[in-house]
Amino acid sequence: MGTGRQLWICGDIHGEVSGLVRNAVNRGISCADILVVGDFGAGFGRPKSMDVAYGKVKAALEKNDICLYTIRGNHDDPAFFDGKHDYERLHFLPDHHIIEICGKKIYPIGGAVSADIDFVDPLTRKSRRMVNDALVRYGSSKRVWWPDEAPTQIVDGLVASADIVVSHDAPLSFDPPLVRADYVRDETWQKIVESRKYLDCVLHAIKPALWFYGHYHKHFEGMAQHDNAPRDATRQTRYICLDIAEMTRVV
Repeated sequence: MGTGRQLWICGDIHGEVSGLVRNAVNRGISCADILVVGDFGAGFGRPKSMDVAYGKVKAALEKNDICLYTIRGNHDDPAFFDGKHDYERLHFLPDHHIIEICGKKIYPIGGAVSADIDFVDPLTRKSRRMVNDALVRYGSSKRVWWPDEAPTQIVDGLVASADIVVSHDAPLSFDPPLVRADYVRDETWQKIVESRKYLDCVLHAIKPALWFYGHYHKHFEGMAQHDNAPRDATRQTRYICLDIAEMTRVV
């Protein structure tokens, strides 16, 4: 997309693509790349719903020279992130494939485990797992949950370094601390712990200067020390968790 562009990172948008673009334009953002940290909303609704959503923002993206990128959240259909569902100005980044945006080498790790999958809505008396099971049982193509939602764990093939890691969930050493709700099943809890431990392994392997994530719908930031490293700022990673639709400029 050329040099001199701005790079922005954005929190979960849950399908509000028009809201994201409207917010960016209202803030005067142009000649920019915006990367969403997952829960973009890919795969919800009718089969062509993303075509419709993109059609609504295409002109504004072109006029303001904005390109959107997103990693996979637990509220995104993993099938969208195979490199074959991109639009001219909207790209669904595959996990564990480094990409250079605005001169920064960015390593995307999508996915997270839905802690609330078994929470029963008091109004409907159904959990998302129950709703999804019913959709499968009745042959619907619609989904509200995907069994392969967790981060894909690889050890061989991890990059040696990156300027920025962007994930949906957080390493275990980042905020927020693990807290288990009463409705979370043992199996689900184990997957949550394993996922966050794995992201810690990635942290200590790549040692990026910056790490952005979402998922928790709150703002957190801090510094994480790398394993067996002297306590100085050059051996730490600054982490930032973005709230819903929160945007921060990197370049």
